[in-house]
Amino acid sequence: MPASPDPAGERLAELFRAWKRDISAVPMPSLVDPVRAASVIAEAREAGCICPPTAHAPGRGRWN
Repeated sequence: MPASPDPAGERLAELFRAWKRDISAVPMPSLVDPVRAASVIAEAREAGCICPPTAHAPGRGRWN
């Protein structure tokens, strides 16, 4: 005899599916303007606020 599906698990799965449909129905606006973000990073580099990566922390700058 095949196992019957878990009713609580199926209700939870349907809740998540409905939640995903609701979230997908409304587009989310950009939280960061990429052009402005690139501008801020470029300004910080020019001002010396972003240091190049070190051997001990590749990819992460040290703050002055």
